Amino acid sequence: MDNNSGYKAVLRMARDKPDWIPIIKAALEESNRTENDFAGAWVLNRLKEQETIEWFPNLRSLVSYGILKKEDTTRGGKRAYYSMIDPDGVEKALLKLEKSESG
Repeated sequence: MDNNSGYKAVLRMARDKPDWIPIIKAALEESNRTENDFAGAWVLNRLKEQETIEWFPNLRSLVSYGILKKEDTTRGGKRAYYSMIDPDGVEKALLKLEKSESG
């Protein structure tokens, strides 16, 4: 992947699925918090705490857009772990989107 992979992927997803932006933000926050792999369930818990989203099916869309990489599955196949491919690029794209929304 090139150095702008996360940046480009977030902008593509924002165009195609803008309702996923809060999920991308929460995934980035988990990535920064853990500095390692994180579970999709942790992203959902973060969104529930922020009262942003109550449910989403899984993070496979973020994998297919090239934002996340699936690392492992545990708990009998019920918990998937992910890593952020290009956290710096993702953060830059989210900042750009915030600026364009605010004016």
